[in-house]
Amino acid sequence: MSNPAVCNLNIDNMIFSHFPDLQRLRDDFKSNQEQLVAVLNLLMYCCKIRENRRALLKLGALGLLLETARRAFSVDAMEPAEGILLIVESLTLEANESDNISITQSALTVTSEEAGTGEQAKKIVLMFLERLSHPLGLKKSNKQQRNTEMVARILPYLTYGEPAAMEALIEHFSPYLQDWGAFDHLQKQHLNNPKDDNIAQQVAKQRFTLENFVRVSESLKTSSCGERLKDIILEKGITKTAITYLKDNFANTGQAGFKNSAEWAQGLTLPSVPLILSLLRGLSMGHMLTQKCIDEEGILPLLHALEGVTVVNEIGVRAENLLDTLSNKEGKGDGFLEEKVCKLRHATRDEMRRRALRKREELLQVIYIKPLFTRLSIKTIVFEMVKLSYPLGCFLG
Repeated sequence: MSNPAVCNLNIDNMIFSHFPDLQRLRDDFKSNQEQLVAVLNLLMYCCKIRENRRALLKLGALGLLLETARRAFSVDAMEPAEGILLIVESLTLEANESDNISITQSALTVTSEEAGTGEQAKKIVLMFLERLSHPLGLKKSNKQQRNTEMVARILPYLTYGEPAAMEALIEHFSPYLQDWGAFDHLQKQHLNNPKDDNIAQQVAKQRFTLENFVRVSESLKTSSCGERLKDIILEKGITKTAITYLKDNFANTGQAGFKNSAEWAQGLTLPSVPLILSLLRGLSMGHMLTQKCIDEEGILPLLHALEGVTVVNEIGVRAENLLDTLSNKEGKGDGFLEEKVCKLRHATRDEMRRRALRKREELLQVIYIKPLFTRLSIKTIVFEMVKLSYPLGCFLG
């Protein structure tokens, strides 16, 4: 029987022997694309084993792969880029989870300049942010779309918890996150002027950027790096700005008949609402301070009302997902507001049961009592009324 340790060692040697090939192949994507894809497939297969991921990080594979990704983007070599990003995603997750693998061991060498760890991490983040700002990013093939989504997912982990890199990441999106009203206004302008190319481009750019930030927020798993990023986002007021905008546009929530009001109907049409709900879910996942902010701002009843909305812009589904996260429905320790969310939901279920019971009783009266009187003869009804001393009007009214 073969020794697993020996097998892993042989696999490692096989991987590392292909590093020179990867360096050579990346210099000419067009003519070497088939070979490059084969090497990347091998690396992806090997990255399924944690020992191999750690060995690759220590050998400096991440720096080489990041530079290869940059070159792939520059010539729009989408198929190799997709493979590279899958490997980079696997390695960055491993690097962030491994306490005994330093950033220098992970070889942040995107440029040949001598720079500190923080500056190197910042350069990497800016390189990938540039990809998210690429002019072709607004109209993409399926492969380009997948690559864009993958870039957004791995961006938080490429910061390695370095303040300069995290600041660069947040600052890229911040201008779009400070004024949700401007976003909705621009979307409305586009609906009123669909042939205005200038407005159409602004709308596409704004939505593209906000959707990417939602992906970033959803990828911020419970880790020290994710925790720090969420702290910074909260400190910059991004979270509260989104919450306040929701509150302002659904200010009559809880009032009698509020779901039938024009204000409620208008709020449901805002393009920003689904994005804000997904954003808050990503930022609140496993983050007590964000959940405390949501609770203190008093929007749990609003979120509960929104989860009852059907069809409109996926609002109901997204609000429900947010409340599920806050209530720790999956039992992963992501939510800290279970008692409050459950209380709201139980109260609504009880009220719905009461309404259903009243409706049932009304229907029973319609089905059984009225037909009974129509089948009785007038003589019988008069006889019964006289016998019971009931006034005639109470039956004929």
